[in-house]
Amino acid sequence: MTSLYELATDFRNQLDDLFDENGEATPAFEEFRMQLGNKINQVAAYVLNCESDADQCKEVADRILARKKAYERKAERLKLYLAENMHVAGITEIKASDSSFTVKLYPERDESVQIDDGIVFPIELCNIRAPEPSKLKIKAAILAGEPIIGARIIRKDRLVIK
Repeated sequence: MTSLYELATDFRNQLDDLFDENGEATPAFEEFRMQLGNKINQVAAYVLNCESDADQCKEVADRILARKKAYERKAERLKLYLAENMHVAGITEIKASDSSFTVKLYPERDESVQIDDGIVFPIELCNIRAPEPSKLKIKAAILAGEPIIGARIIRKDRLVIK
């Protein structure tokens, strides 16, 4: 089977031979044009099929990604549920009966800085590159005993399932 590239190259190379001395197209010219037209239609149809396949793949990927995100959100909600109930019950560690995993709750282990919306902080408490508050600098200032309005350190429980 001849490729489109080969047909187009042959057509271009034989273009002078496809016309008679009066400048009129010979039957070979029309045959070449018909072959080129058919090959162009075939390639165009293949392009459309490839684009359709790509669209179908994107739809499947989007569905799988949405399902993945739903499972991640579900896992996060269940971890929060587990941590809250372990905290209420005063349980900090529990092992699976078959020892396949362990659940540990570390109460108030993690610290983070919570910043109120709309609060403007002094330049010394902001990042150098971007004029936004630096949580590291604010945390250091709070730990040093400075009163920082609009920011506080909060402690959170950490749940580890291994």
